[in-house]
Amino acid sequence: MAIVYSEKLLEHSQWPDHPESPLRLKTLRKKLEKEGLWKNVVDPDDLPDEALLRVHTEEHVEKVRKGGDYPVDPDTFIRDDTYELAKISAAVAVKAVELAVKGEPSVALTRPPGHHAGKNRIGGFCYFNNVAVAVAASGKKTAIIDLDAHHGNGTEEIFYDTDQVLVISTHEADFYWDSGYVESMGEGKGSKYNVNIPIPAGAGNRTFLMAMDEIIIPVIEKFEPELIVVSLGVDAHYCEPNAHMQINTHGYIQLCRRLFNISGGKIAFVLEGGYHLRATAEVMAGVLAMMEGRSLKAEYDEERCEQGNGRKAVRKVKEYISKYWNI
Repeated sequence: MAIVYSEKLLEHSQWPDHPESPLRLKTLRKKLEKEGLWKNVVDPDDLPDEALLRVHTEEHVEKVRKGGDYPVDPDTFIRDDTYELAKISAAVAVKAVELAVKGEPSVALTRPPGHHAGKNRIGGFCYFNNVAVAVAASGKKTAIIDLDAHHGNGTEEIFYDTDQVLVISTHEADFYWDSGYVESMGEGKGSKYNVNIPIPAGAGNRTFLMAMDEIIIPVIEKFEPELIVVSLGVDAHYCEPNAHMQINTHGYIQLCRRLFNISGGKIAFVLEGGYHLRATAEVMAGVLAMMEGRSLKAEYDEERCEQGNGRKAVRKVKEYISKYWNI
């Protein structure tokens, strides 16, 4: 087990009080140190532009490189140091995936996050798509599982027409992006290799574990990937101020445990969203402890009542997906 991290990423800042702040990694590191998990910490290697250009256009890379001081959207600024720091974040993911390919499970402590960055699109706090860059660099047949309250629209776009990368996203339905629909199954060679599981607000552990056990795991097993990469956003946690889901810490760890158990050790968890500082740190610490074969006492483990029709929605998604996958 390894942690990939760069102290430089603490320099990235949108503006004071922005939810995607350096405090995310500072709080996370403090928790890992407290729990005896801050070990086997690996620095990323330098990342050539060629790695970015496998998934992004030249126009996109140049826009970030040029810098400035202006908003791309209401939540995402470009600064003069954005290119350097966003590239380091991608490099952290690349290193984590390199280790996973060798059979060493890893956690990439990335920020800025990446899963909203498309081929030629910046937004949602994201500049370069960390997971996409890392998977493209690996050259492996890969299953990407996006566990985040927000749809991984950038990752979907980048791999929408390939049969070598399976992208599965669980996300809050009808929330934030006009994307993530169950009917969006890929195109061309990529037909059926993009799987969206939109889940109604108010859903929690039982709904997400049902989606994992009845859709995600069966599809992964039929795909037979060489590698699993998890875009791990902790913003479907009930503590999260920017979404409306009810997963607790134990639920997150159980979701990750199921993926870890089928990975043969060839798995990387890459940090995406999650803006309640202590809950995000607790989940990431729990995932690392799980990979070590131990458990941690959780502060944010209240069993929240499932609200709405989450499991009914998952059953409908499964019925639709079953037209493409025999699950």
